[in-house]
Amino acid sequence: MILTFFGTVWWLVGSVVLDGSARTAALVAGAVLAATLLVLAARRLDGTGGREVYERSARTFKWSNVGQGVGIAVVVVVGNITGGYNWIPALIAIVVGAHFFPLARPFGRLEYRWTGSLLIVVGVVGCAMALSGAPETGVQTVAGLGSAAVLWATTAWYLVSGVPDRSTPRRQGADISS
Repeated sequence: MILTFFGTVWWLVGSVVLDGSARTAALVAGAVLAATLLVLAARRLDGTGGREVYERSARTFKWSNVGQGVGIAVVVVVGNITGGYNWIPALIAIVVGAHFFPLARPFGRLEYRWTGSLLIVVGVVGCAMALSGAPETGVQTVAGLGSAAVLWATTAWYLVSGVPDRSTPRRQGADISS
C-alpha cells in the first residue's frame, strides 16, 4: 500500500503540469489505477510476520528514509539556489531509487533492487532531458509518470506473485537470482 500511495504522489507530480484534456485524462486514469491497486493491496494484507519484519528492519528503514529525506532536501535546496529547477524531479527520482537498495534484504524483498534500479533509470532519463535543455514541465512529467509506473508495477508484482514469507529473514546470499 505504501508503494501505491507514493506512486500516486508521483503520478500527481507528473500529471499536474500537462495541459487541458491530457491533464484531466492522466489524473482520472491515475486515480482509477491507484484506487484499484489500493483496494487489491488492502485485500491482501494479512498482518503475518509484519511485526517481526518491522522489528528486524526498523533501524535500516529509519536510516534509509532519513538519508532519502536529506538527499531530497539537498536536491531541492541546490536546485533552487542554482536555478536548476528542471533537474529537481529527476534527481529526486534517483534519490528515491537509491533508498530502496538498503531495504531489500532486511525486508526480504530483493525485488526492491529492481524497483530502485528502475527509478534511477527514470531519473537518469530526466537528467538527460534537463541536460538537453528540456523545460521543467517535461522533466517533471517524465520523472513523475515514470516513477509512478515503477512503484505501481512493483505493487502489481506483489499482487500477482504473492508476498514472500516475511516472518523469517533470508539468509545472506540466499536466492540472489530474485
